[in-house]
Amino acid sequence: MTQPPSPRGGPLLRRALFLLRRATAPAALEVQAELPGLRAQLAGLQEEVAQLRDRVATAEREAAEVGQRAEERAHEWARTWADARVEDRLGELAAETAVLRDGLHESRRLNLRVAELTDLVTELVLPLHDRDIDPTALATLRGDVR
Repeated sequence: MTQPPSPRGGPLLRRALFLLRRATAPAALEVQAELPGLRAQLAGLQEEVAQLRDRVATAEREAAEVGQRAEERAHEWARTWADARVEDRLGELAAETAVLRDGLHESRRLNLRVAELTDLVTELVLPLHDRDIDPTALATLRGDVR
């Protein structure tokens, strides 16, 4: 009794198909032979792509950090520049205040001088009988007025 053929065919049928494929499509057989090597290359390339993606992610994080540090430096510079401008302005205001203070003292001195001269003119111009002046009041005047 003979055995029924297996659903995939027997060894003779497989050998015949192999020879038929080899005769009709030798390139397919060559590609099939190269398939394990290509799979190994694909795995290597996938690993390399993963490493490159990690490097890109690291570079992006570093770029973000650099950008943040640059922004912080820009704010620090702006504050320093503003502080320097404030310091310069404070120096200018201190100088102007000193000039104004000197002017105020000079104005007060001149106002006192005008008051003393007004008193002196009043003493000299008004007749003695029309005024009620104490002779000691003239003695209180400063020496440069007399």
